[in-house]
Amino acid sequence: MTEINLWDRNSWDAIRRARGIGYQEIADATGITYKAVTKWFYAERNPSLHSQILMAKALGIPLTQALKNITDPDIRSAIRSVIL
Repeated sequence: MTEINLWDRNSWDAIRRARGIGYQEIADATGITYKAVTKWFYAERNPSLHSQILMAKALGIPLTQALKNITDPDIRSAIRSVIL
């Protein structure tokens, strides 16, 4: 599988487009407003780690692949608390 960077909005957008997922679908799946989602994709705001994980789930990004290069124990702990 190609390397997926959870922190890169270009990765998010490429996957979103390839899967035909609209901004509203991401908003609905994450419980986050449409306006906030569009601001992420247009680089007007950065989503929180929690929101990025929810978005990865909505886009069907395998979290093990997306998170495999994260070595910071605090970030890994935060991720575990969101996905468990």
